Order: sequence, then C-alpha cells, then structure tokens
Amino acid sequence: MNTIRSADFEPVHAVVSLLSDLAVPSWITGGWAIDLAVGHRTRDHTDIDIMMLERDEHALRLLAGVDIQLIAGGGPAGPWPAGRRLTAGPPSGTKLPGASRDRLILQGADLPLPAEVILASAVRGIQGYQQGPRILTGQPLSDITRYRQGIPFVTPEVVLLMKARPGLDKPRTYSDQRDFEACAVPELIHRR
Repeated sequence: MNTIRSADFEPVHAVVSLLSDLAVPSWITGGWAIDLAVGHRTRDHTDIDIMMLERDEHALRLLAGVDIQLIAGGGPAGPWPAGRRLTAGPPSGTKLPGASRDRLILQGADLPLPAEVILASAVRGIQGYQQGPRILTGQPLSDITRYRQGIPFVTPEVVLLMKARPGLDKPRTYSDQRDFEACAVPELIHRR
C-alpha cells in the first residue's frame, strides 16, 4: 500500500484528530474517501464529508472549539438546538421523496475546511443505505470500511452509490463526475 503525502491530506488529518477523542466510530466519505482509496488527491475539495452512525450524533456536542451548524431540510445554516435529535433518513413527517436531510456542518480554527456530517443507520453492524422511505441496500460496516494509514474511510463503491442520488432532484456535479472517473479509470487508481 502506498503512503499518502501528509500535506495533501492535511484537512483529513485535522478532522480525524478532532474526532479521535470521541468514543464513537466515524468514517471519511465523499470525495476524500475516493482520494484515500486511490492514494492521492484527485481534485480540489471545498469540505470534508464524515459518516457517523445516527445513534452517535450526540457525541458531536462534546467537541470543544468547534462551531456546529444545523442545516435543517435544506434551509439556511443555524445553531443546532439542544435536544434536537437527527436521523439518517429525511426529517420525520416528510413525505416528499426528494426531501433534504438535516445536516451538520463543523467549523473551527483547527479545521482547514468545513466538515459535513452524514448520518447513517446501522442495526447489529449492518449499515443501511436509505433513499427516501426505502432502504436500498445493507452491508456489514466491516465490508464498507477501508483504512489507509489508520484513517477509516467508506469504500468507493458505497461513496459512488451515495453520489448517484437516485430519485433526488439534485443533478450530478463536476465533483461527482471526477470521483467516478477516479474510480473507473484503472491508471488513476494505481498511479503512485
């Protein structure tokens, strides 16, 4: 396994360091997970996606020196109210198939980029990928987890499934296309 250059992955290391004191699992996902799988940065990033289990979202409140903002249902960012629980699926009572999920954004002096928390559901170690009211697939957490230099990240195939956005009213982005190409083109995956 090739060694990643620390300078290229400074934002990832900062997030991993921030979350290391929490007694709950977390994974790098999104474009940075693709980069970790490939072993080098394939594109520029505007944030870092972190996957956590919905049962563990409360642990984020223990982070010191971090501003946590809630983006509720696609609205503007605002404070995360005390006692407000978040779930992996769309907000409760939502009937629209393309409804936006609540998201948390972490920002702080020790984070070079904002971090977006993506919540996942898991029952007895099986992670369920949910799109609207249906669970499309479920895999053991151990099967969707890879490590590079001790950094846990979500496997590229699961990242690409999340980026596919079936049934959502969101178009694919340039970043989504670049992530797909990084996984689909063998020369990029094996480049050192």
